[in-house]
Amino acid sequence: MPNCLVLCGHPLAPSFAAALADRYADVLAEAGIVTKRVDLDRMDVPASPVSRLPGDAEMQGDIAGFWQDLLWADHVVIVHPLWWGGMPAKLKALFDVVLQSGKAYRYEGRNPLPLGLLKGRSARLVVTSDTPGWFMALAYGNAHFRAVKNQILKFVGFGPVRMTHLSVMRYSTLEQRERMLEKVARAARKDLALLARLPRAETKMAA
Repeated sequence: MPNCLVLCGHPLAPSFAAALADRYADVLAEAGIVTKRVDLDRMDVPASPVSRLPGDAEMQGDIAGFWQDLLWADHVVIVHPLWWGGMPAKLKALFDVVLQSGKAYRYEGRNPLPLGLLKGRSARLVVTSDTPGWFMALAYGNAHFRAVKNQILKFVGFGPVRMTHLSVMRYSTLEQRERMLEKVARAARKDLALLARLPRAETKMAA
């Protein structure tokens, strides 16, 4: 069976993002998928990279652990709230220090496009927001979703990358939040068909 990593990318606890991550993980675990849940609020993440040289920043502590989780996983799920049009700063910092050049991607020769070294892994991004989906698309062009999908996850080799947007969070009722939880559960069940076709983590190229 494939391995699945579920990250709650909310920097504070408790959070509804954690409940969403739990619901997704529960669906996969019930289907026999080896699933690991991790929480950003429990991680020690440097505010900025210690170096910009290719792959020379030694990973330690929670950063090293999360990198090993990425290498282990066949499928990665990231759940986070939308803050000021993007992800929380701590989650961005995690990507900055973990997805290092030479480890998560590399350039070859003068080719301006990188080679993603995390190929063979799929992903799902689950984002909560106060902004309605229709306004997100019409006014902002779904800019955050496209950036994370194409300029982060696909950049380092993830594919396919699927998206789930849950709104409106502000003043949402218990019934509305339960429907959001069920939407995430449906997404997890859809991903099961994809996961059944993925190779085991140890068969993928080591990044």
